[in-house]
Amino acid sequence: MAIACRLRHLVTQYKQQTVAQNSFSSVVSKRLHLVSTADNLWRAEWQLPLVQFDCHPFSMAAEGQTVHGGLISTVVEDATTMHICANDNRCRKGVTTDLNLSFIGVGKVGRTIQIESTILKIGGVLGVAEARVKDISTDKVIAVGRQTLMFVGEDNSATTFSSSMNSVFDV
Repeated sequence: MAIACRLRHLVTQYKQQTVAQNSFSSVVSKRLHLVSTADNLWRAEWQLPLVQFDCHPFSMAAEGQTVHGGLISTVVEDATTMHICANDNRCRKGVTTDLNLSFIGVGKVGRTIQIESTILKIGGVLGVAEARVKDISTDKVIAVGRQTLMFVGEDNSATTFSSSMNSVFDV
């Protein structure tokens, strides 16, 4: 499977799995869209419209409701995870070993953010990507971050998902 097709397949699986598992990421997955890829999939662009549900609990409507930093963190982690896994030649799943973000602006309800993901390195065990989050309407940077992902699982496991949604906590 070509890597660009692999990323689109991962995005489709991500949307289905987050809903099926009632995952925390389901809040993001319904609205996160892969817009484009470039440079042989070393760059990807995503978009996410911001809604009331994304607000920080202390944001005030009169001040222009601001989006919670945890939502931005989730968007960055989910987008870069799919991007890194799609670039792994062995097509393995991955787990985050490091995620850091610097918030230098605010996202506001009613606007759309753009996430520009760039692969920095894909190795035998780790993959690293960075992301820039911008407000599309103002072109201002909201956050910049970097994720390191450790590859786990068997080869070709990134596109294989469980048909059973049982939790390890189910008794």
